[in-house]
Amino acid sequence: MIDQLSHAWGAPDLRRRFIFLITALLIFVVGTHIPTPGIVANAGEQLFRGAGDNTLFNLIDMFSGGALRRFSVFAMGIMPYINASIMMSLLTSVFPTLKELQQEGDVGRKVISRYTRYLAVVLGFLQGVGLLVSMRSALGPTIFGATHFDQTMGFVVSLLSIVGGTCFLMWLGEEITRKGIGNGVSLLIFVGIIARIPAQVIQEILKVKTDAAQLVRLLFFFILCIVIVTGVVYIQLSYRKIPIQYARRQIGRKVYGGQSTYLPIRVAQAGVIPIIFAVSVLLIPGTLAQMFHTPWWQRANQLYFSPSSWVYSAINFALVVIFTFVYTAVTFNTYDIADNLKKHGGAIPGIKQGRPTYEFLDKVLHRVTFFGAMFLGAIAVIPALIIYLTGVQSFWLGGTSLLIVVGVALDTVQQLQAHLVMRHYAGFTK
Repeated sequence: MIDQLSHAWGAPDLRRRFIFLITALLIFVVGTHIPTPGIVANAGEQLFRGAGDNTLFNLIDMFSGGALRRFSVFAMGIMPYINASIMMSLLTSVFPTLKELQQEGDVGRKVISRYTRYLAVVLGFLQGVGLLVSMRSALGPTIFGATHFDQTMGFVVSLLSIVGGTCFLMWLGEEITRKGIGNGVSLLIFVGIIARIPAQVIQEILKVKTDAAQLVRLLFFFILCIVIVTGVVYIQLSYRKIPIQYARRQIGRKVYGGQSTYLPIRVAQAGVIPIIFAVSVLLIPGTLAQMFHTPWWQRANQLYFSPSSWVYSAINFALVVIFTFVYTAVTFNTYDIADNLKKHGGAIPGIKQGRPTYEFLDKVLHRVTFFGAMFLGAIAVIPALIIYLTGVQSFWLGGTSLLIVVGVALDTVQQLQAHLVMRHYAGFTK
């Protein structure tokens, strides 16, 4: 890996990509500390001081690199764009018009990307209004100003600022993808999660000074983390190979096809999306308990929807498994794959084309998805298990953050290797 980085830095075009990537990520980190105009400076801290561990604000704060806690111009982070992308991927699978548009190649994908941006702006305004209304109900209207006019103007200015910050991050993510290395949006989330680790490390080191036994628990915690990350890497790179044989066709004097290949079905086909869905659903009770201050609802939230509760872990596991099957079935259409194989003369050895191929692929997909769902469900409940075994609570090694960090790191390394291979081949063609 070190050799690859040195070779990449030695190439002028890749060095420019590295410099642009580092500059863009530094802009993102600096932006998380720029306060939002129109609202009191410590509004985010007040909100989190009164919130529990299980609120939707904690999820947004994790993706935004702590920007929501500081309530900077990047308070919502890239969350509206993530939600818009998930919605568009689901809508593309449901509506034939969008599906045909996606199959038109680069032109169709650009149109869908433009629709995704428009939807992200709409969701940004809706989520921004919901966030500011929640803050006003929890902290009072004086966080926007003393008079009614100041409160109205403060609300509008704050809303435009955080939505503008989200739009800027959308643009920055696309520029990183185009001029840098890796997926820009994923890298912004990656940096947002990693940026919180130094403060957590310092907090645990300070505990070691007062409690010697904390050092043993901390070492055990890091050993568990290494084991878990190794398992995540292994599962992320695992897939089932379905052999495909293409028939040989002669068109004029040229012969096409006749080669053998395979169709990869990943074990973690759904990625991190099911965990995000499950966490979003489980965070709703805590968010409602904070907004409405109902005593019986707050007690039920502490008993059943606290991350340390076994009920919470059981529900989380079940939701992740269900969402894994649903999302995989929507995004990985075995019927279309079987139809495309038939059109291009491809067949699975020993399986007839058409419906038998579809049934075979569907059967294999369900079996592979079962193991993937069990893996994602285990990753989702591992944080509570680690806290129970080690007692280390400063590091909240959530399943969402863990999969994102590992997945983005693997994807970035693979793209860097692809750039090196392309540059190597370019040297032969000159």
